[in-house]
Amino acid sequence: MIITKKHLSRRTFLRGTFGAMVALPMLDAMVPALAAQGQAAARPFRFGAVYLPNGVYPDTWHPDTVGADFVFKQVMSPLEPFRDQLVAVSNMKAPWGESVHLGASAAFLNGVGPVGAREGGRGDAFGKIQSKKTVDQFIVDKVAGDTPLRSIEVGTEDMGTAAGACDGFPCTFFNALSWRDDTSPLPVGINPRVTFERLFGETGTASQRMASLKQKQSMLDSITEETAKLRRDLGAADRRLVDEYLSNIRQVEGQLDRMESRLATITDAPEAPIGIPEAFDDHMTVTYDLMHLALQGDITRVFTFLLGHEASSRSYAHIGLPDSHHTMSHHGNDPEKLEKYAKVALYHISKFAEFADKLKATPDGDGNLLDHSMLYWGSGMGNGNVHDRNNPPAVIVGGANGRLKGNRHIKADTDTPVANLLVAMGKVAGAELETLGPSTGSIDL
Repeated sequence: MIITKKHLSRRTFLRGTFGAMVALPMLDAMVPALAAQGQAAARPFRFGAVYLPNGVYPDTWHPDTVGADFVFKQVMSPLEPFRDQLVAVSNMKAPWGESVHLGASAAFLNGVGPVGAREGGRGDAFGKIQSKKTVDQFIVDKVAGDTPLRSIEVGTEDMGTAAGACDGFPCTFFNALSWRDDTSPLPVGINPRVTFERLFGETGTASQRMASLKQKQSMLDSITEETAKLRRDLGAADRRLVDEYLSNIRQVEGQLDRMESRLATITDAPEAPIGIPEAFDDHMTVTYDLMHLALQGDITRVFTFLLGHEASSRSYAHIGLPDSHHTMSHHGNDPEKLEKYAKVALYHISKFAEFADKLKATPDGDGNLLDHSMLYWGSGMGNGNVHDRNNPPAVIVGGANGRLKGNRHIKADTDTPVANLLVAMGKVAGAELETLGPSTGSIDL
């Protein structure tokens, strides 16, 4: 712990056993230290992108009227409490991305997807792991600062590494939304325990970490002494912030321990790394909670969350839908199947709304975490029945440090590429980005 003249360094860590390091949220006690260095005390800008596979039926999502005070449709309705910090964008066109499903997710954040074209048959392009830098990484370049992690990429399932199972492309394209540069994909991590260790720096060999896990000793128990020293030098408001943050960490630790204990009782469970939850809803909840901790602790300011890979066969039995998501997306315009398709999307937007609400309830300077964040939720297609790239769902939630005017539905001009929205979000974040992939301009956010 570094304290100078009773002011905290912006990068104060509480150090625990097995190399664990707990970063702290931005506190009032850090502001004088920043001012002394001639730096602005503005709250950090955060960005998150969340991707839903298999599209959303447009009639259940997009508002009927343009501008302010629109009526929320069925699937978007859980976001109505955030109206004043919400921008919905319709009528855009997502890129084909050289593949029916893979191209939808692979192009989500750069408008490009895999390099190469189908003309001439399956040539060399199908073996290349090459795309284009994604908008989240342009934003990272602008906002990362001295955060321990430049960005973090999470998901709930992947396609493995087989080369032939992913529409002829390397499965890396299915498993990554984010690209650091043209040849460096950032595959999602699907194991919450591993994500927790990334956030809080637990190191050592696998056997050492397993021994620590079996002891069921909370990481927070190992920093009790340093926490007590820190609290003595903080004001009442900062103490409350630290206590809430550490309480949230303990809650997530408890979630992971309970899920792992439950998994251990299933004798015929397939082999999986410790931390992969048995129940999908648990997986969703703890992953969003980890992203909340990452933003609250300023461990990273940028994340991407792949809710499932394209053409996902996952079922949603926990909400009464035993069919696979992909099967439900091919509804054939049957009213009963359309209702099921909408119910999957409604479930996911409800989980996203819970996350946004948690950010809104977390104090951050003169506002809250949602005030200082820009969250992008969407998909790479509209009507999944025909893999339609027209009118995909796209919504932005958050105050973006006062840079985003909410309560708006923007209807883009016909054939406006989604890349125009990506450019616009980059500009809101202050990134040096004028074009991206097939962009033809920028949407006015």
